[in-house]
Amino acid sequence: MTFAPEGAYGQFNGQNVFTHGVEVGLVRAGGQDLREATDEFIGQLARSNPNMSQASGYSNASVSGRRGLHASLRNVSEATGEPETIQVITTQTRDGNLFYTVAVAPQDEARTYQSTFQQVVKSIRITD
Repeated sequence: MTFAPEGAYGQFNGQNVFTHGVEVGLVRAGGQDLREATDEFIGQLARSNPNMSQASGYSNASVSGRRGLHASLRNVSEATGEPETIQVITTQTRDGNLFYTVAVAPQDEARTYQSTFQQVVKSIRITD
């Protein structure tokens, strides 16, 4: 599910893209621990975004009271051609799947959106 303001999402080269916003979702982790599952998830993002790189190592995070990981990524938006900042926070559900949040903002506006991203993450309640 993607939350983005009007005009910040759409189709580009046949793919759904967003330039500002937060995406939340769940992917199968295949029995991997949180670190391995997060590595794989970020790897999948990087394969579909060839300009993406990890700007920082992992730091600890919390999602709905669960242990999580946070990583900052850099990318050049295919839609705008401008640098963007991507914040990824992950945690695992009780059945071992990976719950993720991905926040995207243009690099020069990232600080403006940071508190909103934090509020979104704080509002998440996982009840599995």
